[in-house]
Amino acid sequence: MLKPMRTTGSDDKTTHPGLTISVYRLDPATGQRTPLRPARHVPPADEPAFSLAFPPCECPRCAGRVNR
Repeated sequence: MLKPMRTTGSDDKTTHPGLTISVYRLDPATGQRTPLRPARHVPPADEPAFSLAFPPCECPRCAGRVNR
């Protein structure tokens, strides 16, 4: 039997702020971050995703395979 989902602090909000993605290198000795790419803001999707599965690859190398 599935457990009910618990509510979170964002459940009562009508909009989501989106996602900020940063790519950086972390120096293990000092813990200092070195940015590799500028941070990008990704706005929220217009519709929720109905599946978390990736679509099959359509590159020329993979497209010819029967089992993808």
